[in-house]
Amino acid sequence: MGLDASVMCTCYRDGKTRPCPFPDDYYIDNEGYPAVKLAGDETDDDQSDAFDRWLASCCPHPYMELQLVSIESWKRYESFRDALGQIGWEQFPTLKHVLPEENYGLMPANAAPKALAELERFRALNGVTRTFLVNSETGDSIGSDSIEYSRDGTEGLRIGFDDDGFFIIDTWEFKRELFRAKRFEQRVVQGEINQYDYRDLDSEQHLICSLPVRVFKQSEVGLRQEYPRLMHIEARTVETAYYEAVLKPLLTIFQASIDSGNPVRWS
Repeated sequence: MGLDASVMCTCYRDGKTRPCPFPDDYYIDNEGYPAVKLAGDETDDDQSDAFDRWLASCCPHPYMELQLVSIESWKRYESFRDALGQIGWEQFPTLKHVLPEENYGLMPANAAPKALAELERFRALNGVTRTFLVNSETGDSIGSDSIEYSRDGTEGLRIGFDDDGFFIIDTWEFKRELFRAKRFEQRVVQGEINQYDYRDLDSEQHLICSLPVRVFKQSEVGLRQEYPRLMHIEARTVETAYYEAVLKPLLTIFQASIDSGNPVRWS
């Protein structure tokens, strides 16, 4: 799951669309999208279909979308917000207010210039320190950004990591922490259904559960799963380009909001 953002064009406002089939019923809904007030009778479906057909091709921008961007990874987006907070939200007050915490909402156009400037300020930084889960035997990063990234809905377990270590929690018991370690070993316990034995290399604490840490590697026959044996938590400095997949769409959509004077719609 990711985050989409769009900005409506100005064609209708500027009188540059083909005539709307229902000009008296045209309006912008609470989510910032063109809509039509329905009659509330058996003609609703026909009216709605006719409006949708018009909206799809009424101007050079299909469905009146001047710009549409996608941030493909919600985890990377959360990581970006986490990085802003680590640096200090006082340096990014507009972004703190306008960046959504869910796939919904509007950012007013008058916030776009300041939001754009704050993105450029972040982009100009020399680097950002992030927390990584690392394969101790290869040095390869397994994951980053202090995120709970795997769960088992049958047992209510989640695994993840933060600055204080790798953890396993029981969400069915108010996120009770079952295991935490900064250096640990994962052993696969073979069986009808495999289990995974986690051992803290500093304290010898261990826990057997159904959730593994696994990575997917490309091979000649497709993706294969690997289960790293030795892992640790490590702080590494990354360039802000690490977040380019988030920065580029946001820069694009904020500029579109400035150009059009229309809000950013999150979805």
